[in-house]
Amino acid sequence: MNHLFAMRAFVLVAETKNFRRAARELNVSNAVISRAVAYLEERLHTRLMNRTTRAVSLTEAGKHYRDGCRGILEELDHLDTSTSSAERAIAGVLRIVATDTLSPQLLTTIFEGFQRRFPCVQVRVSIAAQVPDRFEDQYDAGLLVVSPSADVNFVQLALVTQNLVLCAADSYLSRRPSPQEPGELGMHACIETTKEYQGSVVWHLADANGSRQCVHTAPSFTTDSASLLRLAAIAGMGIALMPESLIAEDLETGLLTRVLPGYGATRCRERVSLYYPHRRFLPSVTQAFVSYMLEFAGPVGRQSSSTDSEQDAPVPESATS
Repeated sequence: MNHLFAMRAFVLVAETKNFRRAARELNVSNAVISRAVAYLEERLHTRLMNRTTRAVSLTEAGKHYRDGCRGILEELDHLDTSTSSAERAIAGVLRIVATDTLSPQLLTTIFEGFQRRFPCVQVRVSIAAQVPDRFEDQYDAGLLVVSPSADVNFVQLALVTQNLVLCAADSYLSRRPSPQEPGELGMHACIETTKEYQGSVVWHLADANGSRQCVHTAPSFTTDSASLLRLAAIAGMGIALMPESLIAEDLETGLLTRVLPGYGATRCRERVSLYYPHRRFLPSVTQAFVSYMLEFAGPVGRQSSSTDSEQDAPVPESATS
């Protein structure tokens, strides 16, 4: 027998002086109410009620216990109500980790819009090149480049696919003439983002007609940071394959120049996913951020890249309402 339920049943019987009315209010049978009162009396080793076929009255011990139960149940109901109200208010701290392949301008747009909608949420953003260890202990959600995973502890919802383009600084191209076809990349200093460098990197390129070429490069410089790779390219260290959104301003201002503009990356694309723990009940701030990001990304964001079906993903129903 659930102790709190038994206390609530006892208080209702004490207030209504009727087992049947208490049962009707709790939507249970008379027998359940009788067992609840008997459970309490057995637990306390004392009689709480005098029962006859016509009336129910409290003993002195029953009156004392009723008053105590009322206080406990009122406090519990107040706690439930206040907690529910706080959740509906959408307030608190949201801890986010974001990939450095997303441009600062895009990240600023995302978080400015989120805080405009939820002004009581404090946002804490960290930038990382990959999924941090002990993710769930440190963050509520992430905007990360992750490979599709069978890990049932996390949900991955694809948000945006970033096009990658070849680029270099004029300071590099003044020393080494720009390649005219993909096969010439092997004669250049190529720089690359990679988690684990294994001696060779393959760039998959295609021209406007769809003709594809695979170019094997031996990078002269590798890093797991897109931000550092961008700075290396601007410094003239070599030709880089980078997210177009990250270097769009650099291309406009001339800090970087497109290399092989007639070619685009095919399989060399990065998919940024919304990454968060797979739980039935997420904190309200996390629910709000998930809903906001799906709305921000549009229909693409509703395509789950995890092995879980979309109906299994704990996407909130009304966090943004």
